[in-house]
Amino acid sequence: MRIRKIRKERKLTLAELAGDRLTKGMLSLIENDKANPSMDSLAYIAEQLGIEVSELLEEVSASELRELLEKVKSIQIPKLLEAIEPQLLYAEAKYDVEKKHWEEPLDRAIQTFEKMNLMNDWLRAYILKSSAVFINHNYEESLNILLTAKKEIECNHYVIDELPNLDLLYMIAVEYLAIGMDEAGFEVMNEAIKLSKESRIFYRIDDLYRLAAFKEAMNGNEQNLHYYLKKLSQYADFTDDATTKGFIIFTKAHYYNSYIKDYEKGNEFVEQYYEFDEGEGTKTMAFYYLEKGKSLFGMKRFTEALEAFEQIDEFPNYFHHPYDLSLQNELYAYKALCYEQQGQLAKALEEAKIGVDLVEHFIDTPYKQFINDTYEKLKKKADGR
Repeated sequence: MRIRKIRKERKLTLAELAGDRLTKGMLSLIENDKANPSMDSLAYIAEQLGIEVSELLEEVSASELRELLEKVKSIQIPKLLEAIEPQLLYAEAKYDVEKKHWEEPLDRAIQTFEKMNLMNDWLRAYILKSSAVFINHNYEESLNILLTAKKEIECNHYVIDELPNLDLLYMIAVEYLAIGMDEAGFEVMNEAIKLSKESRIFYRIDDLYRLAAFKEAMNGNEQNLHYYLKKLSQYADFTDDATTKGFIIFTKAHYYNSYIKDYEKGNEFVEQYYEFDEGEGTKTMAFYYLEKGKSLFGMKRFTEALEAFEQIDEFPNYFHHPYDLSLQNELYAYKALCYEQQGQLAKALEEAKIGVDLVEHFIDTPYKQFINDTYEKLKKKADGR
């Protein structure tokens, strides 16, 4: 490669590039045949040298170029990694909510990736930043972070691969729904589904259909719900995906319990969910006991229902969307109604108030309404009204 020759022609030394540690590290390793640069790295180096990428590749054979293109994502440069280690740690590692001072290193990661024209990594870092805010339930701020990234991509004509682009669209749809902007959420969701199909990779298609199915269940749109469940069933059959198969069964149990009020039918699907998950090894027992308790409550088996609810120690900690959290917190309303049936009105009010407080800052959903209505009903009864 012509990097050394070009530097000599322009009388540039590594020492002169010391102010740019990234360029210095990459040039040193490449010139000593200790690293194979990606196309993104070459673009960055060319920019620093004030030349076109094509000039760096003039003496590269066709076979070398093919090998280089196949290694776009394989930067193996110790000094480069050392130079941006704090950013990479935050950009690549799974975000830990207990960590402090995460924002400044992650912002540096975003700036570094953009400077190096590593736009896929730049976008992933943006998504990570949004996710870090989302899990603290700052939904509008989280959405604005993603919309900022999307605007930059459009204004600057950044070339982004399909996978990170689908991640972006999916997260934007999720967050629009989290703040109650349903129309905008479905518009972006359909955009993502279209892109997934057109690119023929079907990435995120299951997540998108699950989100759509859940939303249609909440809206009481049975026809649309069955449409998305059918799509999910086709996907699950094709991929043999246990998570999706379990979701379909659970959604049917939930829909019959919470919306149709056919508790016998709901209970049938609850038991199917239990048996299926047991065989596939993906059982989420908290959700099983939640729906089991609801079925039993609807069948007026209040003591058994309460016993089922009491089996729930906690729900998985990876759910942060208002839909999921509101659904989970129905637990307290149902427990309250069970205690009411047992004549323990004070205990019932205590449980109902927990649910009300937990969903107070979430958008309105059928679950939040049920929780609030339960509490108001019990308060009136306690007041003798």
